[in-house]
Amino acid sequence: MVDTFVDFGASGRIATWRLDIKRAGSPGADDEWVIAEEEKISSVENLYRLALNTTKQFSARGLKISAEDIDLTLAEGSVFVSDIDIGVTGIMLLGRGTLNFHPAPDTEKGQVKIFCGSEALDTGFSAAYIRVNPGDFESVVNAAALQPVPIDPRELKRAQALFQSEATKSFIIDLGDLSRDAWSLLPGVGDFVAEIHTRKYDTLTYARSASEAEDITLFDRKRKHNISIYASKDKIARRGRFYNEDELTDYDVLDYDVDVVAMPDRQWIDGHAIMRLRVRAYGLATLSLRLADPLVVSSIVSREYGRLFGIRVRNQNLLVVSLPTFVPRDTQITLTVNYAGRLEPQAPDRETIRPGQVAEDLPMMAAEKSFLYSNRSYWYPQATVSDYATAKLRLTVPNGIDCVASGELEPGYPVPIEPGGGYPARKLYVFSASQPLRYLSFIMSRFTRAETATVAFPAREVRLKPNASGSSSGGNSSGTPPGGAAPSGISYKSLNLSVESNPRQVQRGRDLAERAGDIAQFYNSIIGDCPYSGVTLALIESDLPGGHSPGYFVALNQPLPMSTLVWRNDPVAFSGFPDFFIAHEIAHQWWGQAVGWRNYHEQWLSEGFAQYFAALYAQHQRGDDVFQSVLRQMRKTAMDKSDQGPVYLGYRLGHIRDESRVFRALVYNKGAAVLHMLRRLVGDEPFFRGLQRFYTVSRFKKVGTEEFRSAIEMETGRNLDRFFERWIYGSTLPKLKFAYRVEGSDLVVHVEQIGSEIFDVPLPLTLQYTDRKPVDVVVFVTDRAIDQRIPLAGTLRGVDFNKEDGCLADVVK
Repeated sequence: MVDTFVDFGASGRIATWRLDIKRAGSPGADDEWVIAEEEKISSVENLYRLALNTTKQFSARGLKISAEDIDLTLAEGSVFVSDIDIGVTGIMLLGRGTLNFHPAPDTEKGQVKIFCGSEALDTGFSAAYIRVNPGDFESVVNAAALQPVPIDPRELKRAQALFQSEATKSFIIDLGDLSRDAWSLLPGVGDFVAEIHTRKYDTLTYARSASEAEDITLFDRKRKHNISIYASKDKIARRGRFYNEDELTDYDVLDYDVDVVAMPDRQWIDGHAIMRLRVRAYGLATLSLRLADPLVVSSIVSREYGRLFGIRVRNQNLLVVSLPTFVPRDTQITLTVNYAGRLEPQAPDRETIRPGQVAEDLPMMAAEKSFLYSNRSYWYPQATVSDYATAKLRLTVPNGIDCVASGELEPGYPVPIEPGGGYPARKLYVFSASQPLRYLSFIMSRFTRAETATVAFPAREVRLKPNASGSSSGGNSSGTPPGGAAPSGISYKSLNLSVESNPRQVQRGRDLAERAGDIAQFYNSIIGDCPYSGVTLALIESDLPGGHSPGYFVALNQPLPMSTLVWRNDPVAFSGFPDFFIAHEIAHQWWGQAVGWRNYHEQWLSEGFAQYFAALYAQHQRGDDVFQSVLRQMRKTAMDKSDQGPVYLGYRLGHIRDESRVFRALVYNKGAAVLHMLRRLVGDEPFFRGLQRFYTVSRFKKVGTEEFRSAIEMETGRNLDRFFERWIYGSTLPKLKFAYRVEGSDLVVHVEQIGSEIFDVPLPLTLQYTDRKPVDVVVFVTDRAIDQRIPLAGTLRGVDFNKEDGCLADVVK
């Protein structure tokens, strides 16, 4: 097998050939060996070495270049082009111009307003570099507005300098040893990318990319923040409002077998990964894998097709593999990828609290080092989106370092490995995941086994309400879901719990072991299922609380006693319930891992659900007072930040200004408060039956809000479209005004919705009596104005709005 690169000057082609070589001449002769037969296995065509055309310059006045929701107008200036054999693909604008970005969706208008103070971005630019498919040039640029002028050397020099910096940001591939030049792919038909040098906001990037689920993007290059991401009108017209990222993939990964040697002191990874996948597309000629850019691929081999050629797409953590033939749907392929390189551990994500301030005059104690490689590290070749698959991990680490990973540790491991192959003495861990995982993770540190236990789950029946046809859709302790289909994976009646701790945290680990088991038992009692056979709790020292919870293990931060950082004002810091973090992270084994979210918009199904389950555990362990204090804090932080966008924006909440507290206030706390309001609205039994139904039919799948809505609707017989439209897809909050009067032995409560939108609100009120304890009631506000009659139990003194029940409404009398 031979990889070839043919350079035609401005264009190039890569090909992989199978050559049959035979001896034809005398030993040592020039013709001793000849190519008897050749076959081209695969190729990558249409590669271009781009450059500005130094023989053409144009002047322009009032030149307007537009794509969906953006206008670039060059009032006066110069234009240069980068052309190839089939037309113009690059356009450089220099001079005095204006950028107008005006997104159509209301949600995106809100995000643009956060960025610039207005719902449309209108600012000047001094230069812009635009890439289009050559076939689109004439429809994008009015050639009549371009007037040829003599070359101005100063303008050309400036244009070339900008071209060198901007042309390498998009569509560039890394050919490794084949060529060190920057070779470019062509944009697809209809695609449009503009790198815009603004006076006020530095470089902004607008992209229209038809292959993306949300094909319009405005990106802040300097701060590396997405300002706006959404689907074009055409995309929505074709596929609808919602999407599942899995439906856009060409293949499904079935199983991983990953063997990695990790050297944390050098941040070095040497990997050998076997992937078994099934083709989902009607036919497949190339497949894309996600792998961190610093990791260098040495070989790609298919069990079915032999050695394959791969190219790296620069700055995209992407490896594109060419297949030797058009592979039809449902074909299984086994790939083996060898790779190595220096890779930094994953930085703390938005689940970790950010410090509000630094306390003064306190010594800092150094935390034990830990090294996490997880879903944002791309430390192993994987699908371009998270994809449920079983796995086996073989992890070799130095002596003195220990490891926790996705899966259960196999008996007899770790085992020692003698020095050799350039490595010192090491030890090998082997983890097996028989249940599907969304992604693979491992963490290295100095660990000591603090505790092991088997958590038994009592048998219980899970009965769901009959469906509309009257037939039973019940489940039972075996996990049979509504409709009679078997749930994905295996159900377990016990959990193998292990606690690994940094040396100074061993006693804390022993203390938490019983609590972790109690939490798991409580969650199992609600859902009726445990998704994994085991879970390892890894206690790691950190300056800040927080954690990370992949399938099979929980990494839980333990703040040091002398930390100088203060976090008490964070939305998810519940000082009245110190076990909230461990309860939240363990809940992710059910919500976020066993039940995945189908795209970033749906992250509240992980974080909001885990947050609410942690609140329920607080009530279970500490009583109603603690539960109400948690709900009160959730309500306050959610209402304070709700104008920053809807829950459905996911990670983008607070992203523009790097305010992760906004994300936690809304995706975590508002998401949990919405669940509590839904429970109040439909009642406890239907709510928890709906949760069971949703969990059971979604187990080891990636799902969305609409699936959850459907599950609750099936248990209640109610249409909840407006409820979710307002509370999850919208960002406004209801304003309610209530009054009351006594009629005989009844209280009549009158409630009006003052705002322009009508919400479904379970309004919690407290009836104050003169002769007995206060009584909490719920008034169901589902119209512009309602009256609800409530029997009185004594002499009424007054009626108050109950702020401790998580109702996200602005209420006045």
